[in-house]
Amino acid sequence: MVSTSAVMCPHCGAPPAVALRAAPVPAWDEPVALAIRATLRLPNDAALDLAALAKVESLKLDEVFEGDLAGLADALARLPALKMLGLSRCGLVDVEPLARLKGLRYLYLEGNRISDVSPLCAMKSLRQLWLYGNPLSKEEAARAEQALPGCEVFY
Repeated sequence: MVSTSAVMCPHCGAPPAVALRAAPVPAWDEPVALAIRATLRLPNDAALDLAALAKVESLKLDEVFEGDLAGLADALARLPALKMLGLSRCGLVDVEPLARLKGLRYLYLEGNRISDVSPLCAMKSLRQLWLYGNPLSKEEAARAEQALPGCEVFY
């Protein structure tokens, strides 16, 4: 029920017109938008509204993502159901931005240029981490295995 006499939101103090406005839909790079539509089995020109984005559980960006990983991670953090992310063969070096995606269970990073996985060690919900084809030392891979005891690390 929504109050008709409230002068401000009790949570944030904003006026009702601001507090009740729908959250903005993130802007997506075209390859990411196409991958989201493919995941949801939508036509390539379908609009991506918040209701649709809330259903995205997996996203495969293998060989298609190029660009700002921090911006991508910020946008992906707005997909509440996201559990699987594929970023294989994307030329990634620094995976620190991915640590923001705390709900991921499966992360596929094969064939990149990752040599430091320490930022991923905070992702305690991971169940599988795929790192084949990266220039990782055995010590670096062992660090991930020790930090993520509930996760299978493939390297």
